[in-house]
Amino acid sequence: MYNTGKAALAAGIIAVLLSGCGAAEFVKPVAPWEKGMLAQPNMRFERDRNEARYAAHMYDSREAASGAGSVGGGGCGCN
Repeated sequence: MYNTGKAALAAGIIAVLLSGCGAAEFVKPVAPWEKGMLAQPNMRFERDRNEARYAAHMYDSREAASGAGSVGGGGCGCN
């Protein structure tokens, strides 16, 4: 026999997931003047753009064979 409790639970979970998909259209983008302190330049993750580019360049050159962060393993080809 098919368990109706599991079917009702699955249908409920699917209904909840599908109802949340339509809620994304009601979200409005936040303008920079509405962000307050978060819009200030000193709130960025990297404070110095050139330093961040240099660090990314060094990381990319060291991990050139592996794609620099997309997969595990080193640039030597050993995993």
